[in-house]
Amino acid sequence: MKIVHISDLHFPTKIPFFSLRGKSIIGYLNYAARRQKKYPPLLIETLIQTIKKLEYDALVISGDLTNVSHPAEFPQAKEWLKPILDDRTFIIPGNHDRYKTESVQPVLLFEKEFLPFLGEEASKTNYLRKKEIGGFTLVGWDSNRPLPVAKANGVVKPEIISETNSIVNKPYILVCHHPLWNPKFQEESSGHKMVNRKEVASLLKEKPPVLYLHGHTHTNWIKRPGEKAPFYIINSASSTRLSDSKHISGFHIIDLEKNGNATFRRFGYHTETNQFLESPLLIYDEEDGVI
Repeated sequence: MKIVHISDLHFPTKIPFFSLRGKSIIGYLNYAARRQKKYPPLLIETLIQTIKKLEYDALVISGDLTNVSHPAEFPQAKEWLKPILDDRTFIIPGNHDRYKTESVQPVLLFEKEFLPFLGEEASKTNYLRKKEIGGFTLVGWDSNRPLPVAKANGVVKPEIISETNSIVNKPYILVCHHPLWNPKFQEESSGHKMVNRKEVASLLKEKPPVLYLHGHTHTNWIKRPGEKAPFYIINSASSTRLSDSKHISGFHIIDLEKNGNATFRRFGYHTETNQFLESPLLIYDEEDGVI
């Protein structure tokens, strides 16, 4: 099974300033002043066209399609993705897609736009979705909720892990926005990380996935299976961002065998040629980082 994994796309959308409220004002000003230039439309178009030309079985997008979850951003994100949205696509939301309360009530804006690509509901009470592709079950979690200014942390309730264990009866791939592990040079603050990730990693040992795909931190990496998390953890964020000294961005292609063995390729954007070219893997042992 060949998987293309992208994340943290933060598609640009012009939003009338008068339509912003509360946290969105600060978030959009920060985006417009600091982050927008890091996401040039040419790079985004090149990413979409690169993926369109690839042969693969599954395209996984692990959240943050928007910036401040404004109602105008979701259809615009869908328009950007339109050339690569099909029955092979599996998407989950990120914290920027749940940026404010208005994104989840009275209407779930993310679900409204991307429902055909979220898989089927597997829980009556929690966000737990699944999709069967290539002999594997793809399971999606939502670790996000609207938070105050300057907060971006996540949480996964233990009951969601119990429900996950009950619905998987073959090798599965888990997709969640927040990391379970970071390299030591990319440790997250308490206001940015999944607050109960040690508990989540421990509970997952009962029925571990073969892969845990995430985003959130805008630097690529892969963690090999270890004692605390006996599965690969792969970060493909941010796939639409220019790399810099602190953020080595791009995406991964994963070749996954039926026995769970996996091989990886990483692709980074080169401004000189306007191409995504194969780049060195950033792969670590569990001891090189922290859960």
